[in-house]
Amino acid sequence: MGASKKKKRGQQRKAAKKDRVPIGITLFIPLPDDDDSVIVHPENKKYILQLVRNGIGPVTERLVNYNIDATNYSLVDSGVLSVVLDFLKRCEDENFIKVVTCLNGNAPENLKTPSTWIDLLQKASLREPSCSLQIAQNIRPLVNCMCNDTERLFFRSNKHWREGILPFIRMICSMIHNCWVDELDRKIKYTLFQNEGLLSSIIQWQYWGEHRPDITKELEHDCENIARVARDAITTLITDPDNFLRDDDAEWTEDGKAWLLMAGTTPIVNRDYDPSCNVSYVVELIRRIKIEGWNEEDEDILDDLITETDCVDKDVIIGVIGLGLNYHYREDEFEYAAVVAHLSNNMINIWVANRKSEANDTRVAFAIRAGLVEMCFTFIGHHVQVEDSFSYIESIFECIHEVSLHQKSAKAIRSKKSSIEEKLHQLDENVDITNNPKCKKLLDMIRSIINLNGSYCCRCNKSLSKTNVKVCNGCHRMTYCSRSCQKEDWLNGHSVSCNKGLSAEQVGQFQGRYEPELPEDKRAAAKLKELEININMIQNKLFLDNAENILRQAKALDLPLYDCVVKFDLREYPLTVVVEDYKENFLTPKAVKGFEQSRSKENITCDYFSSILKVNWMKMMKHQSFKCKSSTLTSG
Repeated sequence: MGASKKKKRGQQRKAAKKDRVPIGITLFIPLPDDDDSVIVHPENKKYILQLVRNGIGPVTERLVNYNIDATNYSLVDSGVLSVVLDFLKRCEDENFIKVVTCLNGNAPENLKTPSTWIDLLQKASLREPSCSLQIAQNIRPLVNCMCNDTERLFFRSNKHWREGILPFIRMICSMIHNCWVDELDRKIKYTLFQNEGLLSSIIQWQYWGEHRPDITKELEHDCENIARVARDAITTLITDPDNFLRDDDAEWTEDGKAWLLMAGTTPIVNRDYDPSCNVSYVVELIRRIKIEGWNEEDEDILDDLITETDCVDKDVIIGVIGLGLNYHYREDEFEYAAVVAHLSNNMINIWVANRKSEANDTRVAFAIRAGLVEMCFTFIGHHVQVEDSFSYIESIFECIHEVSLHQKSAKAIRSKKSSIEEKLHQLDENVDITNNPKCKKLLDMIRSIINLNGSYCCRCNKSLSKTNVKVCNGCHRMTYCSRSCQKEDWLNGHSVSCNKGLSAEQVGQFQGRYEPELPEDKRAAAKLKELEININMIQNKLFLDNAENILRQAKALDLPLYDCVVKFDLREYPLTVVVEDYKENFLTPKAVKGFEQSRSKENITCDYFSSILKVNWMKMMKHQSFKCKSSTLTSG
C-alpha cells in the first residue's frame, strides 16, 4: 500500500512539472526599452538568464536584434553569452528540434534557428574582446560541425549548416581581425587555433567557388563573400608582425614556423572530397599572382612561406620561375623582378645551423631545368638599371656554381648547355650589358660553370657524351673515352691510385684523386662518389688545358715540375693558374718535410680553390698530385 502511494505521488509531481509555467513568467519584470542596466543588476541576473533560456520577453527580443552601437550591457557579465554557447555546444550530438523544446512557444521565430545564435556570437566578438576569448574557449563542437564541408551537418541538419556557415565564417574572421588588446589578441588567436582543422578550413574557404561545385550549388553567390573574408583573414594571420606565434622581434617562433608550414602545405581542396588534390596553398597563391598581379601582402606571404618555413617542392619552384619568365617588364614591375630573384635564391638553398644557407643539389638541378638561368638572363637584359636584382642573381649563380659538379646539377647544366650558350650570345650583343661591369661579372660566372661542367676522358681530355663514358671498374672514379686510354692510364700510374688503403706518406704518389670521407648515410655516400667522378674529370681537364702555361711558369722559376705547386683559382672567369716553389707554398717546416717525403719526381702537386666545394675541396686537395710525365706536358 505504501509503495502504491509513492507511485501516485511521483506521478502527480511529474504532471505538475509538466504543466508548470516557466519561472521566467512568474518572476518577469518588464524592462524599459531604453534601460538595459536592469539586465545586469545582481538581483535580476538569474531570472534574466532563465528568460533567455526560455526565449521569452524583451530580453530575447533585444538579443535577436542586438545592436553593438546601442547596447550598454555586457553579454559576458550578464551571463547571456554562456547561455548561447551552451546551446551551441549541443550541435554535434543533438537534433535542433530537441534543443529548442526548452524555448517558450511565444519565442521569436528567428530565435528558433541556430544561425541566429552564431550571428549573435559574431556581434558579441565585435563588441567585447572578452567575448572573443570565451567564444574561442567553447566552440570546439561548432568548429567540428562547420568545418566538416563534406557531410555539412549542423545540429544534424544540412539546412542549418547552409544557413549557419556564412555567419560562422564571418565570426571566425572577425575574431582574427578585430581583437583590441595585444596580449588578449594573442591569447584569443592561440586558443582559437587549438581547434583542429580550423586553419585548413580557412585556407580552403577561399577556393570553394572554383573547386567545390557541390557547395557552390547550395550557397550560390555567398562563396564570393566567403573567399574574400577568408583571404583577408589568412593575410592578416601571416603578415601581421604582432601575430600570436611571433616573438618580441616579430620573428617567427618554432611553433609559429610549424603553424606556417601547415598553412603553406594545406591542399586547397579538402582531401575527404578530392583525395587526388595535390595543389597546396602556396602553389595556388603563386598561380593567382600570375593571373591577377602582385601586391605587397603577396610578397610578404610568399617570403614567409618559402624563406621561413621552406614550403618548397617542384610545383613551387616551377611556379616562382614561371613568374619570372612571364613578366611584361613594365616600369612598375621592376621591383617585383627583384622579389622573384630573391624568392628563387631562397628556394634553391636550405637553411642550416646559425641561419647559414647551403645550395641544394636536387633543388638547383630542378630549377635549372625549369629555366632558372634563362630567367636570370632575362632580368639582366631588362633590368640593367635595377641594382637590387644584381645581388640576388649573383647569389643564384653562386649557388649554381657551388653544386655544379654534383650529380643532378651537373646533368641539368649539360641538358641546358646549348640554351644557356645561346642566351649568352644574345646578351653579348647588347652594348649596355657588355659595358656594365656588374653584368659582365654575372655572365662570366655562368661561363665558368659551363666551362667546368661536362664529361671528359681523364687521359686525353676528350669531351664525352653520356653513352661514351667508360668508368674504371676498380675505383669507379676515373672516366675514359676508350679501352686504350684506360689501359694507358693504368700503366702510367692509375694502378697505384686505384688501390685502396694508401698511407699518409703515399698521399702524394697517387694520381690526382679527390677522396673525401664518405658519410655513414648510404644515400649521401652514393652522391659523394658521383661527385668524386666529376671532380676527377675536371681536375684532369683543367690541368691538361693549362699544360703549356704551367710549363712556361715553371721554366721561368727555373724549377723542376716536381718542386712546384700549381694553384688553380676557379673563383673567377677566366680561371687563374699560378706556379709556385713548394717551399714558398708550404710555410711551416713540418709541412715542407711532409711534402718532401711524399712527393714523386713523376708527379705534380696541384691546389684548387673554388666556391664549388667551398671548404671541402680546399681541405681535401692539400697535397693531391697528378701523374703526368714531362713528355706529356711537352706535347701539350
